[in-house]
Amino acid sequence: MKNRELSTIKNDLKIITSNKLNSSQSKLLLIGIIFEIIQRRDLFPKNSDLKMFVNQVFVAPMDSIKPFKDYLFLSRTLLGSRIGKIILFDFEYKNVIKTVETLRNLLPGKEDKEKNISSSKWNDDGMNEWINFIRGNVK
Repeated sequence: MKNRELSTIKNDLKIITSNKLNSSQSKLLLIGIIFEIIQRRDLFPKNSDLKMFVNQVFVAPMDSIKPFKDYLFLSRTLLGSRIGKIILFDFEYKNVIKTVETLRNLLPGKEDKEKNISSSKWNDDGMNEWINFIRGNVK
C-alpha cells in the first residue's frame, strides 16, 4: 500500500479536534493515525529515530507515563501496540487534543492556509469513511 500524503494525515488530525466525533471515536482515530505514523519509514528511517518522537509526544506531556524501555523500539508494531493501549486506556479527551496539537506542530509540511474554508466535500467524505470504519460499517 502506498503511503498517504502528510497533508491527508493532518486533515485527519483536524477531524479529531472538530466536534464531529465523540471522545471514544477520537481516541480510535488517533490510535490509527499514530500507528500509521510509526510505520512510515520516510518519516523515521530507523526504529531508533522513533525514541525522540515518542518521548516528545507521549512521555513528556503525560506525568503518568514512564519512559519506554529500549526493547519496545526494536519492533514498530510492538511500539504501536503499546502506544495504542496507552491512548485507549489511559488518555482522557484533553490528552487526545494535546497530542493532536503536538502532532500537527511536529509533522513536516506546509501550514494550512485554507483555515477560512469551512467543511469541504473531501473532509466530509474522509470523516464519513473513518466513522463508518470505526462503527464497523465498512462497505
